[in-house]
Formats: sequence, C-alpha cells, structure tokens
Amino acid sequence: MAHKLLDITPTPDVLVALTRTPITPLDALSELVDNAIDSFRAAETAGIVSPVRQVFIEVPGTAEVSRGEGIIRVRDTGAGLSEDQIANAMRAGFSSKNHFDTLGLFGMGFNIATGKLGRVTRVVSAREEDDFAVEVVLDLPKLIQNGAFTVNAERTSKPHGLSRGTVVEIRGWWPSGDANSGFIRDLAKISKNSLRERLGRRYATLLRGELGEPVHISVNGERCKAFEHCAWSAERFVTHKTHGNIPARIDFDEVVERSRRCLRDGAEFAGEDQCPRCGSTESREVVHRVRGWVGIQRFDDQDDFGVDLIRNGRAIRVAEKSAFFEHTNEVTGKLEREYPIDQQYGRIIGEVHLDQVPVDFQKQNFQQATAEWQAAMQFLRGGSLLPTKWPAGSPNETPVSRLFQGYRKVRHIGRGDMYMGQYDPAKGKAARISREIERDYYQRFLRREPGYYDDENWWELVETAGVPPIASTVECPECGYQNAQGAETCDDCDHVLVAKKCRNSDCEKEIARSAVSCTHCGTSQVPKVALPWACAFCGTANKAGDERCSVCNSLKDAPHPASPEALSSVSEERPELGASSLTITLSNGKPSDPLEITVRSVKRPVVASYGNEPVPMVTERKPGRLSIYIDLSHSAFTALGLKPEYLIAAEAAQYLHALHASLQGKPGHTISALTAEILREGWGDSVTETADTVGARIRNLFNLIIEKLVTAPKAEDFYDELSEAQQRSMAESMITSGVDLSELNNLKKSGGYLRFCDRDTLASFFDSHPESWFNGQVWSDNWPEASEFGSVVAEKLREELHLKYLRCLQDCASYLRYGQPERLLVIRASAAAEFLSDKLS
Repeated sequence: MAHKLLDITPTPDVLVALTRTPITPLDALSELVDNAIDSFRAAETAGIVSPVRQVFIEVPGTAEVSRGEGIIRVRDTGAGLSEDQIANAMRAGFSSKNHFDTLGLFGMGFNIATGKLGRVTRVVSAREEDDFAVEVVLDLPKLIQNGAFTVNAERTSKPHGLSRGTVVEIRGWWPSGDANSGFIRDLAKISKNSLRERLGRRYATLLRGELGEPVHISVNGERCKAFEHCAWSAERFVTHKTHGNIPARIDFDEVVERSRRCLRDGAEFAGEDQCPRCGSTESREVVHRVRGWVGIQRFDDQDDFGVDLIRNGRAIRVAEKSAFFEHTNEVTGKLEREYPIDQQYGRIIGEVHLDQVPVDFQKQNFQQATAEWQAAMQFLRGGSLLPTKWPAGSPNETPVSRLFQGYRKVRHIGRGDMYMGQYDPAKGKAARISREIERDYYQRFLRREPGYYDDENWWELVETAGVPPIASTVECPECGYQNAQGAETCDDCDHVLVAKKCRNSDCEKEIARSAVSCTHCGTSQVPKVALPWACAFCGTANKAGDERCSVCNSLKDAPHPASPEALSSVSEERPELGASSLTITLSNGKPSDPLEITVRSVKRPVVASYGNEPVPMVTERKPGRLSIYIDLSHSAFTALGLKPEYLIAAEAAQYLHALHASLQGKPGHTISALTAEILREGWGDSVTETADTVGARIRNLFNLIIEKLVTAPKAEDFYDELSEAQQRSMAESMITSGVDLSELNNLKKSGGYLRFCDRDTLASFFDSHPESWFNGQVWSDNWPEASEFGSVVAEKLREELHLKYLRCLQDCASYLRYGQPERLLVIRASAAAEFLSDKLS
C-alpha cells in the first residue's frame, strides 16, 4: 500500500504549547466546522458542483467521556483533500494563501482545536476523481515520545458512503492532571439541544443560504436550525422631532474602502509592486464592504440584545454591545457606556458582515486595532451617540446612531417609542404589557405562528396601547338620547338622570346629585358647619374659629409638611434615581408586577413628625407606583456616605415584602434579599463594582501604559534585563498573537516587545527604571531632581514616589491572577487602578 512521509514540524514544544491555547470547547468544535465549510468554497472555486452541502457532527455524552470512551467526528461532503493539502492542514503554523474568503485557519487552528479535544486525531479524505482515500493519524503523545515529527499519509480504500469529502475523528481524551483533561468533559456536558442552538446562531447566515447554497449542519443526527432575530419589520417607524421618520430596521451594503493585499500574508501593497512584508508580487484587490442590517427587537431585555458581527458567514461576536454602545470620552480618555442609559434594558439588534476585517487566530474577536475595523465602525456608529457631544453642525447620521435617537427610551408606550402596551383605566393612559405576555408572544414567534412570526399581532398592541375601551351609555327616559356613563343630566334635553332634592324646604325640586346650587331657586347645596379641627402636622385639636394651630402655628387646612401635596412644590424630579417598569424574580420563581419608582429631590428638610429630627426621605405608595421625596443634604448621605439608591431600594423592598404577604416567612422573601435584587435590576453597575469590572479596568489601564511605554528611553535597554522566564513568556505571547519571531530585533529597538510582556514584567521595568516613566512619559508627575530640591530631599522624594507607584502597579498585576478575588482585594485593586489612571499623562 503506497504511502508518503509528511513533515509536520516546527518543534515539539510549539506543538504541545498550541494545545494550551485558551479557547472554549465550542470554539474548538467550530474550528473543525469552519474547515468543512471552507471545503465547499474550495469545491465551488474549482467548478465542482455540490448538490447538498452537509456537515455531520458527532459528540459523545458525559457518560462515555467519563469511561474514557467515545469519539468526536466531523464529516463534510466537500471536494476532499490531496496528500499535500492534508499535510498543510496538520502542520503547526501553516496558513492558507487566501486570507480573505475562508473561515478555517488550517494548521494553527486545526492543531489547537484537535489537540485540546484529544490526543489522537485521524483524518480521512477522498476526492471524486480518485479511486482511493488518504488517511493520516496524528498521535501527539507518540510524536513527543519519539521526537520525530513525521506521520504517514496512507492511501486506503474509500470508506463506505464517502465518495468524496473529509472526515476528522478525535479520540483518546487527555488524562487527569493534564492541563486539557477537563476540556472534552466541558464540551460533552453541553446539552445537544443547546449545542445545536449555539451553532444555529453562529452559522445562521450559512444555514439560511444567504451566501449561496445553504449549508446543512447536524449534531448527533439532528439538524441545527438557523437563529432568527425577533425584530420589527422595516415598514414600522417612529417619528423623531429632529430626525423625522426612523424605520425600525435599517439595511445597508456599503463599500467603505478598497485596498490591494498580498495573497501570502495579507499585508497592504500601498502603491508598491511587491509586498512590503514578504516580497511576494501576488496580490488581489480587497473590497472593504459593510453589509447587513441593524434594527429594533420587539421586546427589550437586560442581556438579550446587541449586534451579531459576522465574517464569511460565521458570527465571530454574538450580541456585541461594547463596540456599538460604548465610546471613549475625549476629555477623560475613559470608556463610557452610552446605551442603555435611560433604563437597564436594550433592544438594538442586527447582523453585520465584516468579511474584510481580520480576526484573532482563535476567532473569538475581530482585530480592533486594524484600519478595516476602524473604517467599519466609523460607518456603523461614528463617534458619540449623544447629541450633546456632537460637533456643531455635524450630526451623527450613522445607522446605529439613527436607531439610538429614535428608540433610546421606552417611556411613551405605544406609537411614541414603538412599545407594546394596554390601556390602564386607573392611570387613564397606556401602560406596558407584562413580561409574561412578551414571553408568550416570543414563544409563538419561535413556533412561527402567523401574526406572531410576522409582527402583525405585536403591532396591534402598539397601535391600541393608548386607546381606552368603548364605554357603555345611559339612555335618557324622556328623549332616548345615549348619554355617557355617569352623566347626571341628559346632554340633549337636560332631564335629570341621577337626582337629589333641593335643600330649600320651600323648593325641594329635583336637581342633579352633584349640583352645588339649585337650578330653580339658587339655594346653595353645601352645608355650612363650623367644627373644631385637628392640625395635620402636630395633631393638636384647635377651636372652630382658629386660623392657626395653637402649638406649631400651622395654617388651618394646610397639608402635612412631609406630605406629597406639600413637598411637590419644593422638589424636582431626579430621573437617574428612579426606575421604570422595574420587575424582579420573587422567591417563588415568579416575576413581580412592573413597579414605577419616581424620585424627587426636596429643597428643604423633611420633618415627618412635629418635634423630631428630619428624615432622609418619605414615600407615597400607590398600586404599582412609589413616589419618593428625598433630602440629599441629609446627614445619612453626607456624613454617613450612604448611596441614595440603597435607601430607595429598601423602600421598594418593603413595598414588595408587604404586597406579597403569602410569601412572608419563606426563605428568600426578606427585606435584605429583596433590596439586593432591586438594586441589581434597577441600578446595576451604577451602584456596584464587581471583580470582573475591576479586572476589565486594570487590563485597559495596562494597555494604555504599554502604548506610552514603548517610546520610553530605557525600553530598549530593559530588554537585556529580562530573565529567561520573562523572555520565554514574551515569546509564547508573540506566537499566540501570530507574530513572527524574526521580528523580535525590530520590536526590541522600537520597544514594541513590551506589548507581549506580562504585567509583572512591566512592574519590574518600573522598579528598575522609574525615572523613565515620569515627566509625562507615562505619569504626569515630575521626577524629583536634585537641582530643584537638593540631593538629600530629592532622594527621599524619589524613594517615596517610587514605592507608592510600584505598590499600586504590583497590586494591579497580581489581581489579574486571581480567579475569584475576595471583596477586600477587589476594593484594594480598584483603588490602585483609580490612582494610576488619574496619574496617566
């Protein structure tokens, strides 16, 4: 049987190191699916007609994996691979010549995915024109043991049912103690339905056939269904006072740029005849096209919104939010969230194809520092979404900005903000529908029921939200006229429908029940009785003729000074402290009814009872609504430092605790538990700082430091001070980032190698050469000089400055190593990050 020896080096260490690359089990499985999909494109390019484009996936269950059994198998109906193509597919570091039209990154991506899942990979591929198949087995432990990185590509008979296509099989799970031992278990424990749903969203456009013939993907014999966004149709719109009619869906297909790129490494030719990076003359024109749509979801949600970003048919980022809804403040340099800010729920969604934008080799994100990404984002969202930050005469008319202007708020239920509602007779206006109705409508959408799959029935709740029901009428017995319900006299003939007798004994004619004077004799119908009265403030009983209280001097009939009636005129609304349509999950698992919380800041102390000290706030409770009057100058907020949101949430918790009396005494239905849940749902990030948010701030801080540090005078010298472990860590980071190690000399001279050093190494740099970080290089503080302070004083100041910054840097660097840091560590790292951020030049 003929066979050919294939070389799959570079080195054992690199091949093993690749299996330690941090990716998710779904990403590893998707890498094999990507390569299968690329085979269809290759067949199409070669003129090979594929009647059905199918990818069959088999994933073992947890029981099989725990026994050390089972297999992962991915089979496609593509054109198949030659011996050379299989060699390239299994060679670490190989990359296809076409950087622009494929999903898979044969070589690097293949080795990472298969190596993390299992120790042994078997590839069998057959082409239509051959009477044989090619089989290759890659056994990682055996290759490492032998030290010879070669495998046999054997020609075998075509397996039954494989006239053409490729099968990849992975088995031999990593044993306990290995860094990858739990990886296959994490994949196996994902339910197969969940796996199909997640693949159905990741490859939705390919499954729908939007890029040509549809691709059929199945998991363990059951097909994946393409995910569909529950969006309003493009015919729906809101009317904005400045921007006019804004449709609920905006489609686009725009060429934002063109460039000539090298086919070998993707570098831009930039007017030259050959690649400036590799010297190749092979190139092609790459059209930087941004196409797809953004729109409005029919419901809003805390998490379920955002835009899917797609490259060559695969969603690289699902429900992306930060790229579209966060913007860097030009003054502070900090990243600020712009949406949702008026409520905690969002509904802007979409699908955007960015085929020209490169991704990281793990395909977990786009490379956001590239010109392609920047051009796409400039077209999609532009600068700030907030009109207050637009340059004069330069409105932001990008697709995302238009949706933001039209659908930013959900306050006007109905056509105003395109939100479903029902008429509330108690309020006399539209109120939002319950979350239960939304969930029911969404399930009907998923079942593709007419009127729910399209938005006809949804839209009916928008149009009729503010329409009151038709009231019954009262027929006049005299003339037969139909009067409105509650009418006391007929609007046509003035006949009294609801009567009382005149108080004048000489008249006693029948008049309307609510009449304050008789229409016949003019006698007043209001009795005049002088009675003693009680003061609303101190409760003192006063004589009938007294105009002021004898104790507290309050006017007769004056409202209590802490009542809503008295406080409304001396207060102003604070929307940022309130909450609209607030719901939480109760201890019985059911959602609470929507609660409106309105907060007004009073301009004087709130005295709840005569003779006592002022209180921080008072609350007016009505069904489904709390009106809170708060004194922000009270010592509870100034001296004690309490956040107003905490006390507001406690008031809401007390309301819900009493409202759901049937749950009292049950675990979880306590004031403290309800308060914590209300704070999370109502105010979220504005009152809490989590371990994850602190970690994100620290990573962003180090990124800013590195960019300032690469130009530091001592950057090149510091390279020679790196320990062997620090150099090895830097080299592994360069390999993981796809950087050629031959570039190291250039990076050393430019200081660019610092971008691949870990945070502890950067702290060591500061410790060795603190003077090169100050005077505006990294920190805005100046380095104390002897000429200004004298040698002794300057040395003392340097020592204090050095130690202060070093401790903060070390706190931040060490924090990123903690998996679940304790609360005190979070607080300490947050304070250190805030100090260093404020000191950046």
